[in-house]
Amino acid sequence: MSQLIDRPLAFAKMEGAGNDFILVNGADARLVPDLGALARYICERRRSVGADGLIVVEPGQHDDAEVRVRFWNPDGEEIDTCGNGTRCAARYAVAEGMAGSTMQIETAGSSIVARVTDDSVNLTFAVEPKLQLDLTVSPAGTSQRGHHVDIGNPHFIILEDELPEAPIEDRCRPLRYAPELEPEGANIHLVKVSNRHRASIRSYERGVEAETLACGSGSTSAAVALCAAGLLDPPVEMLTRSGDVLTIRFRRASDGRFVELELEGPARFIYRGELLAADPLATS
Repeated sequence: MSQLIDRPLAFAKMEGAGNDFILVNGADARLVPDLGALARYICERRRSVGADGLIVVEPGQHDDAEVRVRFWNPDGEEIDTCGNGTRCAARYAVAEGMAGSTMQIETAGSSIVARVTDDSVNLTFAVEPKLQLDLTVSPAGTSQRGHHVDIGNPHFIILEDELPEAPIEDRCRPLRYAPELEPEGANIHLVKVSNRHRASIRSYERGVEAETLACGSGSTSAAVALCAAGLLDPPVEMLTRSGDVLTIRFRRASDGRFVELELEGPARFIYRGELLAADPLATS
């Protein structure tokens, strides 16, 4: 195995509603020639730091954005956006002196306004979700109806009478690769509605290829889809697998579009550390 760093790499471990991430300052990330390989190594649980993703935070590329945020899944794939990851990145940017408590963030998937208050972060998205209600997908000869939402990354929302207690990987993994969801696949979410303003969610995330304790963009997509289906009204409190609640707000325009999307919830530092230069980083 080759080394991708020749000096210690500073990082912060953070979590947003149980979604955990490794955050690196863009000035340090420039020393790493292959950030995808770094993500594969550093996100691996038990053998490395372990996380649901790697995030690089750097100064904005455009005049109206103080901060630019990039995201990598544990499989090494760079993705356009991540709701809980962006909330962690906003708090990290304040701690690193990159921005004040209110900032404009640019990602590959959306322009976002973040407001940081103690350990809570609120995001307002410029992107408008694209919905396809009552889509039937057919992986491996079975069928499942749900709602497809694209909010900078794709989600498939399944309404449940009761959320399962058992692990969900065996059920969700084939759906994630359903031919109707190609070429990108989708994150899969099982959702139970409790009342007009509250629901519970379990999330299987592509790239992680397992259940995560929360998914910010998935919770937002589920709230929007189930509002469009007539089951929820904003604001929506989404109870995640971690036990934390994400609050989703939005407005439905007269033409049916969902606008002014907001995602609010906790974002916390766990620890800071250094990845030692002596650690070999897998490149495959």
